[in-house]
Amino acid sequence: MTTQLTTQKEAALALMELVLRDGRSFSAEYPLIFQSNATGRVETVEENDEVVSTCAWIARTLATPTADVPVAFIGSVATAPSIRGRGYGSRVVAETLEKAKHQGAALSMLWADDPEWYQARGWIPFGTENVYVIEHGNAILLPEPVGVRPATYDDHGAIHSLYSSHVSRTLRIKEETQALLGVPNMQTYVCERDGKVVGYACMGRGEDLGQVIHEWGGEPDAVLPIVSQIWAKARNEHDRIFMMVPDTEADYRAYFKFVRAEGAQGVLAMAHLGCTKAMAQTFNAALPKEVTASATSEKTIDIAGPKGTLRLTDHEILLAICPPRGDRRVVEVIEQEVGAALPGLPLSPFVWGLDSI
Repeated sequence: MTTQLTTQKEAALALMELVLRDGRSFSAEYPLIFQSNATGRVETVEENDEVVSTCAWIARTLATPTADVPVAFIGSVATAPSIRGRGYGSRVVAETLEKAKHQGAALSMLWADDPEWYQARGWIPFGTENVYVIEHGNAILLPEPVGVRPATYDDHGAIHSLYSSHVSRTLRIKEETQALLGVPNMQTYVCERDGKVVGYACMGRGEDLGQVIHEWGGEPDAVLPIVSQIWAKARNEHDRIFMMVPDTEADYRAYFKFVRAEGAQGVLAMAHLGCTKAMAQTFNAALPKEVTASATSEKTIDIAGPKGTLRLTDHEILLAICPPRGDRRVVEVIEQEVGAALPGLPLSPFVWGLDSI
């Protein structure tokens, strides 16, 4: 059985590399899926004993200021070019959704190259991601890169501690952070003061996010000097780089507003409803005591409060728990119907660049 699973995973990886990287190596970019002790999984659809469609997924927990959310990340969806359009991609994603749901994921998330394809299959935009532009005009206002140097293996413990200080993040253990910091084609710098690492930042990841600072940790006076160093290295080849910032990092958003950096507020990912029992538990962690959530079917949740009960279905559930760009309109309807303020909703999750698959 172990040999069969290994062979299946190798065949899936070969298909991913063919479709997503034109045959180039792929596994080192996703150690939590492909390294020997990885907790992530690969699902496949086979025809005539050949893997014809595949994807990767991993069970994770999103920490937010008001509730933790059990989720599944799905990615690296690939179908053999010769049989596209026959439903194999839809099938492998649907089967993965079911497995994630049965393992207790309140929702599944993915990062889509073709959002319309996923929307036609029940996925909707989810959450908020802010991206700011660093270019010649505002980079001159960045602090000097004093104390900034390339990260080493000995810094990984400090980097993990800084990462874990974020209120919105994917929960990780130290060993997972260490593995992710080893992905190819990534620049990682730290800021050191008095012998202590007080900030870090990463740009690039394999063949993705090449001009994007996608993960960082520390106070602005420790991270912005690193941004200055990254810009100094990048400016000879690029006229701009980008920095991802969660909604929960108000000091950073205020800084970029102050320096009049161009920015955009986009969606975090695409999402699909998972286990409604797990989702109801997530709601209850964020709701006041006088309001309760209960799963009434695989597609519905009831929110009950002092004034009445409101049944939410499928997309309404996702739009209440974490709508795109923080839109509270569904939450406001719930507040009116149940007769209670819901300050804990919507949630503010964020997925840093090293966690996407």
